[in-house]
Amino acid sequence: MDKISKTLICVAIAGLLFITTVIYNYKPLFLIAAFFDWLPLPTGWMKISGSNEKVRKAGMLHGIVTLIAYIIGIAWLFTSSINGIDLGYLFLETWFIAVILGAYTTSRACM
Repeated sequence: MDKISKTLICVAIAGLLFITTVIYNYKPLFLIAAFFDWLPLPTGWMKISGSNEKVRKAGMLHGIVTLIAYIIGIAWLFTSSINGIDLGYLFLETWFIAVILGAYTTSRACM
């Protein structure tokens, strides 16, 4: 199985677990989901090397949005909402944008 397939499987598992975590408000599952989401990084499955400047910039944007999503997610672990804003939902939306940016980055790198 190639690196992209392994990464997609991990992200799919993470997504299913994140959605379940937020819907059922079972916060300990967040840590298991995060494990699968981050697993491609230390294994080297998600590394894009030798790419052009546009791919590197897209990768940086993916990383920044991912970090923002995790800041929101970690805040959700301590409080479900701030000023009426549902942090679980906000986490899922931000995380999904990060996933789309990751897919975009990968598609640009494969061109």
